[in-house]
Amino acid sequence: MKITQSAGFTLLELMMVIALIAVLSLGSWQGWQRWQQLRQLNDSAQQIQRLLLRLRSDAWWHNDDRVIWLKPGRYWCLGGGSIPDVCSPQARFTLLAPWPEVSIRSMTAEIGFYGVKNTARPGNITIASDAGERRIIVSSRGRVRICSVSEEGCR
Repeated sequence: MKITQSAGFTLLELMMVIALIAVLSLGSWQGWQRWQQLRQLNDSAQQIQRLLLRLRSDAWWHNDDRVIWLKPGRYWCLGGGSIPDVCSPQARFTLLAPWPEVSIRSMTAEIGFYGVKNTARPGNITIASDAGERRIIVSSRGRVRICSVSEEGCR
């Protein structure tokens, strides 16, 4: 009597492994997208904060006012000083939307910096994406900080 031993896996076992891999990769793909959205939101908030700090320093250095303006839209443009007809990435005090998924939800009117002792007209800029919201807050003493809208001290 001959006994044959087959080496390998059955079709059912292979299909179960492929289904398990598909489920795991789908979960990791959603996590990856969420992480990307959060990274883009935080990156945009940090770029706005750096722009505001440059405007504050320039206002103090030249002892002049730097009022912040916004051109809204999907590809928004934020800057200080005189409002240009067309936003240019080469402009020193202009920030073009780094990520089209991140939008500016609100901005305090006539927020800006004054040349006297780093003072400012207080206000905030709120940006949002699918990952959440961030608020960039400018205090009357010229301090610029970022916080999550859900935080207690961010209101």
